[in-house]
Amino acid sequence: MARSKICVAAGCDEIALPGLSHCEEHEAARKAKLKTRRAAAQTSPAALASRRLYNDPKWKAARLVHLRANPICADCDELGVVEAATDVDHITPHKGDRKLFWDRKNWQSLCHSCHSRKTAREVFHR
Repeated sequence: MARSKICVAAGCDEIALPGLSHCEEHEAARKAKLKTRRAAAQTSPAALASRRLYNDPKWKAARLVHLRANPICADCDELGVVEAATDVDHITPHKGDRKLFWDRKNWQSLCHSCHSRKTAREVFHR
């Protein structure tokens, strides 16, 4: 039998949705706030500059060459796990700096889950 929890929103005495921390009203508000933040992040000047860099056909070709030469995820490899790399990561975030973006010494091959984890850490835990 699942135990009910009280919503974590300050002053709310409603029961949280199963498996979540908020009641229906506060969960909807949390999702709306997150959606707004994500939309704003996608239209920032830095996001637009990055999108232009990643959409460049030269980048698309260069990343494929890099992945062919470095097909194993660097993070997984350090743990002794063999996982195919799918993403080319910038070791030091380029933040739109074209010179750092194209510096091949700043590239590493990562699997998608390692790349997502690293990016989330950089974005949300600066």
